[in-house]
Amino acid sequence: MTDRDERSDLFNKFSSGTSVVSQSTDESGEGQTDNTSSGDDAGDQNNNEDQNSNVEELDPTIPEEPIKDRKSVLMYLPDDVWRELDIRYDELNAKHKRQHDEGLEKNRDYYPAVIQAGLTGKDLEDILDV
Repeated sequence: MTDRDERSDLFNKFSSGTSVVSQSTDESGEGQTDNTSSGDDAGDQNNNEDQNSNVEELDPTIPEEPIKDRKSVLMYLPDDVWRELDIRYDELNAKHKRQHDEGLEKNRDYYPAVIQAGLTGKDLEDILDV
């Protein structure tokens, strides 16, 4: 098994069965939390399609808001997933530097692209244009 196969297996292992939590506010102003777990069911597949349609496409022509104005998400990752995420960033950053003469920024470029790739099923390299 190659390193690429191992990374793919690792990604698939931790990307299946993801949960989505959304919060809405009713008329009284109290928040309601809706937990939806995606899986292999046909109904869940429809939920995934609805969620995918809500993911914004990364468009380089749209001016980006400053990083400090974005929503932040704290994630607790297992060591092996964190390590793979960091190594993959280094690999893609080097490739991006060779092709575009500038590096990727983790918070501005890489992390949003990883999330978008996971939510939409698109290739991370295509999203980052590398």
